[in-house]
This record gives sequence, C-alpha cells and structure tokens, in this order.
Amino acid sequence: MRKTPKTTNATIPRVFVIALLALFASDLAGHAAKTNDLLSDIERLSTLGEKAPAPLSESIFERIRQNGTNISAGLLEKLGEQGTNEQKLVVFVWALGLCKDPRAVPPLIKLADGAKSEVLKENCLRSLAEIDCDKSGQYLLAALDKTEGKEKRFNLFNLLGQMQYAAVLPKTLEVLECDPKEEYWRPVVVFCKMGDKAVPFLVEQLNHTNRNVRANASGILGQWLMAPEAIQPLRDRFWKEEDTEIRGLIYCSITATSSERAFTNFLNEVVTKDKDKKMVDAAKDALESYPKDKAKFISQKKKNEPSAEKFRREYADLYKSFGKEGSYEVLDISSTLADEPSLKKLRERILQRDSDEAFYDYEKVNKTIWLNRFPADSK
Repeated sequence: MRKTPKTTNATIPRVFVIALLALFASDLAGHAAKTNDLLSDIERLSTLGEKAPAPLSESIFERIRQNGTNISAGLLEKLGEQGTNEQKLVVFVWALGLCKDPRAVPPLIKLADGAKSEVLKENCLRSLAEIDCDKSGQYLLAALDKTEGKEKRFNLFNLLGQMQYAAVLPKTLEVLECDPKEEYWRPVVVFCKMGDKAVPFLVEQLNHTNRNVRANASGILGQWLMAPEAIQPLRDRFWKEEDTEIRGLIYCSITATSSERAFTNFLNEVVTKDKDKKMVDAAKDALESYPKDKAKFISQKKKNEPSAEKFRREYADLYKSFGKEGSYEVLDISSTLADEPSLKKLRERILQRDSDEAFYDYEKVNKTIWLNRFPADSK
C-alpha cells in the first residue's frame, strides 16, 4: 500500500522572523527618508523660484523619474494647501507631471479651471499632457474647442501631439494651413510628435484643395516622418500636382523615404515621363551619381559594429536627456534596422525640447534610420 509522505510541523525560528521584520522596517524607513528628502527639495525649489541652482532642479527631475509615484500623494497635499502662492504651485504642478500619476489628473484639472494666471494654467495643461491618460486627453481636447488665438491653440495642438492623442487629428487641419516657408516648424512639431499615428491623416491631405496643406503634408510625410507607407500616395500625387514647388517637395520626400528599388524606379519614371526639364535634369543627375553614393553608403555601413549593449547604453543617455547628452555617432554605429521603433520614440522625445535646435538632433536620428534601412533595401 502506498504510504502518504510524512510532513513536519517545522516553524521558522523566531530570531529569523525578528531579523526579517527589522530588515523590512529598515527598508521602509529608507524609502520614507528618500521621499521626505525629495519633497523637502521640491519645497526648497518652489521657494527659490528663478534663483534656484540648476543642479537642484536637475537632481529633482532625475529622482522623480526614478521613483515618482511615491511622492505624488505628498505633492497633492501641498497642492491643496490654502494660501499657497503661484510660484510654489507652478513647481508642485511641474513635479506632479513628472510623477505621471493618474490620480493627479482631477486636481490638476480643477486647478487649471480655477487658475487666475496664464502661467499656472499652461503649466497645468503641460503636466496633464505629461501624465498622458485618456482623461487628460479629453480635457485638453475640450479646452481646444473653447480656446481662441493662434498661439494658445497651437500650444494645445502641441501637447495633444505629444500625447499622440489621435482624436485631435481632424482638428489639426488649421496647423497644416500654416505657410510652409515661414511657419513650417508648427506642423513639424505637432505631427512629428504624433509620429506614425499621423501618417494616415496626412496621406489623406495630399489631395487637399489648400496649397499649404498639400505642401506641409508632403514634406512631413517624406522628409520628417520618413513613412514608407506614404511612398505610393506621394508618387500618385506627384503626377497629379500642378504646383511646381510642391512637385519639387514631393520629389525630395520620395527620394528621402524610398527603398533603393522604389527610388531608382521613380527617378527613371521622371526621366521618361516628366515634362518639366528641371525635374528631368535633377532625376538624371541623381541616377548618375547614385552608384558612387551607394558605394559610399555601403562602405560606411561596413565599418559599423552593431552592438545591442552599446545601443542600449547610448540610447538611454540620449532619451533621458531629450537628445542633449550622448553620442549620435555611436547610435549610428551600434544600431540595426530592428532598432527603428526605438529610434522613432527617441526623435519624438527630442522634439519635447520645443526648440529650434532640437530639429537638428531629430534629423540626426533620421539619418540613422535611413542608414539602417539602406543596406537592408539594397541587398
């Protein structure tokens, strides 16, 4: 007969339990101390205002990034204190945005609705976008419907683009209507932060009756988003477009985005079919110089040494610093085609700097994406 295995009624030694509880309590105390220190530093920053040293805000930013939700409750208490001046409220709102805690959304909405100054309201809106949840998106979208004035509306389009809140896309037509020569940066910021989610909408606008809309959509799809799925719609529009400048823009967009085969096929098609001599000459020159350019690109890529470890390390520095710290050259050398989704996130992150010089770093990432695509396409 099969016997049931014997069991013992052994207990954990009391001394071990005591030691374990002491360790657990010590760990909790350590976390509490860090939280209190961080809250104290935020309070100090809010008191100093513009006089605060840069290292203090940088340290707070990094500590919140690592362990933000632990302090959101304390910040919400400070936010609700009576008599808190605007300077302090702005800092608390900024910190809450970095925490990315959805529990902060209702209090931030309430503060935004009751804000007596544009500075405080704008900071509330920005923190809501940072928290990035559907309730934030709904509120910002509703705020857009009630907002007048080009700059104020653009600020909301910018934040909704950063959130990649696709429900705003039908309303973004006014952004595409901007002069592509004088204000090209407006649609670039909004739609390039929106990323791939913007592509179908932009493709639809290639046939819009408004010249500015067509021009901006063409440039963003090809030269900024480098969307492969837009190549055929761009080619179709190229042969319908009557505006010479827009045709040139579409030409540049196609050549910047296409695979090797699509690129050369398009150029040959332009040479044989196009009636614009300048366009034909440009295509002939491109076809003539292409073999040398291709050899150069392949030679450059052969020198690269793909490394997942190096890529992760450099990517982490660049992403954390919004593209300000880290080597784009190392990113070129270490990355592969498989890293494209991460590189797209990095270029969106870079644009969150909301500055002209961020465009240059964005284009560096696009160069990396293009170089990774090129050898894969040319095999």
